[in-house]
Amino acid sequence: MCGLLVATLVNAKNVQIIVKPTEAQASAQIFENGSPISGSNGSFVASIGFLQKKTFTIQADGFETERLLVSYSHKMDVYDVILKPNRKKVNISTNVESASIYVDGEEIGKGNATFNIFKNGEKNIKIVADGYDTYYTSVSFTTSPDLIINRECLLSSNRKDIYVQVNQDGAKVFADGVLAGVVSNRQPVKCTVHKGSPISILIKREGFMDVMGEINFAESHSHYDFGDMPADEAWNATDQNSSDIANNIIAIKVREGMDRNAALKAMKYYITNIFRNLEINDNLAGWVRTTWNLDKFATMLVRTRVELKEIPSDGDGLKFNLLIESQKAAPNAVPTDENFHEWNLILKRYKRMSEDIRNAVN
Repeated sequence: MCGLLVATLVNAKNVQIIVKPTEAQASAQIFENGSPISGSNGSFVASIGFLQKKTFTIQADGFETERLLVSYSHKMDVYDVILKPNRKKVNISTNVESASIYVDGEEIGKGNATFNIFKNGEKNIKIVADGYDTYYTSVSFTTSPDLIINRECLLSSNRKDIYVQVNQDGAKVFADGVLAGVVSNRQPVKCTVHKGSPISILIKREGFMDVMGEINFAESHSHYDFGDMPADEAWNATDQNSSDIANNIIAIKVREGMDRNAALKAMKYYITNIFRNLEINDNLAGWVRTTWNLDKFATMLVRTRVELKEIPSDGDGLKFNLLIESQKAAPNAVPTDENFHEWNLILKRYKRMSEDIRNAVN
């Protein structure tokens, strides 16, 4: 009996247990009947007596618990224990630093984020950034066999800046009806176009015809040079200082001693010099009205007529009221009354008429 005990003690052997993978080694622990055995960094040594069997419990943070049966009768002196992970680390990165990253509806980072995913688990990811399409994806425990899952999420821009230029300083650039800027020193004006929603560009400047265009997000270039704006013939033909003349009553006082018929004749001379046809010509009432003169321009239709009426005597001499009516319509409008609206300017060729009429009788 004593000989058998001595043999048992003499024939005890040490075995080495190595924990893998590398990621498990730092936190790995091995227990025998609840008590830890010595070792570190994934390498442990256990003593097995003659004809003895032992069961060891192996644990590591983030890995499933494993059990290892070691018998004296085994010829192995080194045991490799490969632990299976029960969670993985997920790294999410984006190409937009300000992007908000949501995991299952909860924001966890900007531009990049890290979280754990457990065995049999799946996470839904949403990434939101101003000016970019919202990005959706999902990650599951089985997405990659590696313990670390790296996911790069490239966001696509849904808007871009474009630049609009003309050669005329002072031109106003409108994008979808909203003023985007005014051209200065021929520098371009910045506008923004959104994906799936082209913008309408309108460029306006007094003395020039409007320039219009449509710009789409899908177009590859970002600079649009419209060059010289076409001159506006109507503007160049208009007296820009005539707002106090157009559609306003102009009082004409005939100088003392001038005969009424002579005054009417003198004033009608200047009227008929420009207006060939009279709609009303009543000398008795002292009332003259011309037909409409129609002027066609690329940007508008302009019609003008003149009316002269004698004012009933108030004892202060002979007086007349002169009215130069000015109206405009769209360039392609049918020239009927309902299409014309009062215009507060007159064309240059009517500019001196009121002065000539007044000078003729004053």
